[in-house]
Amino acid sequence: MVVRKGDSGAVVEAIQTKLGIEADGAFGPNTEAAVEQFQREKGLEPDGVVGPNTASVLGLDLEELLTTDTADRSFVTAEGLLIQKSYLDEGQYCCGPTDKFYVFLHHTAGGHDPFATVRNWNNDSRGRIATQFVVGNKSTRGDTSRDGVVVECFPQAAWAYHLGESKSRLLHPHSIGIEICNYGWLEKKDGRFHTYVDSEVPEDQVCDLGFVFRGHRYYHKYSDTQIASVRGLLKEIALRHSKVDLAEGIPRWLRDQDPGKIFDYSEPACKGEVRGLLTHTNTRSDKSDCSPQPALVEMLRSL
Repeated sequence: MVVRKGDSGAVVEAIQTKLGIEADGAFGPNTEAAVEQFQREKGLEPDGVVGPNTASVLGLDLEELLTTDTADRSFVTAEGLLIQKSYLDEGQYCCGPTDKFYVFLHHTAGGHDPFATVRNWNNDSRGRIATQFVVGNKSTRGDTSRDGVVVECFPQAAWAYHLGESKSRLLHPHSIGIEICNYGWLEKKDGRFHTYVDSEVPEDQVCDLGFVFRGHRYYHKYSDTQIASVRGLLKEIALRHSKVDLAEGIPRWLRDQDPGKIFDYSEPACKGEVRGLLTHTNTRSDKSDCSPQPALVEMLRSL
């Protein structure tokens, strides 16, 4: 049993506490560097990985921590998808319980790390605004440690505000939100692609829709691993909530409509009259999450 960069949870928090660094529960580059420094100081191989020897010198029982952490912080779905729990503080979501009829796909308009997204929600001043799940992406610098990682932010009976203004009181308390870590639309400048915050996205992470959607042709690509995780997550949601019908909404529209149109604003959807699987763009004309990228569209067709 080892703990390395890309891992998360209570066991990482325990390691960080012993190292005297910020205990955020995410094993990133700073934690890796701190582990390497500790290992050098103690005459251990400085590989940045916490195995039994390093854990022992830190004064931790790694096997016990991992067993407890796995039981409390993660679970594997019937589809074989690992879902990690990183719950928001009480007061950052509404407790419920409520029946769920809708699932909404979003993208974060931000970086690749789902745990960072949850921390930002926890520390902002906007109140109970969040989605139940966040799905990580590869970073624009090539780090794949968060690619496809699924984080659950609050219990399944609960809910949070995630759609902004709507024309139905049903949508927020009776919907499940999924955030896909992604910067959204891109602008092409001198042959390079830039996000709305002017950071650069490598060309292999750019999706050319071939048409203009919500004012833009180029979008940050949803990774294949992300899309596979979203598919597994949708299957899990359908098992948890018998009133969620994944054949309705976008999957039904895809039978006879152009993807660019079915991802657009829908007055019936905004009024809560369309149940099933939708995106934020179906209820808001000023949003671009999610964009109708071919790989995402094909996954939704397959449901």
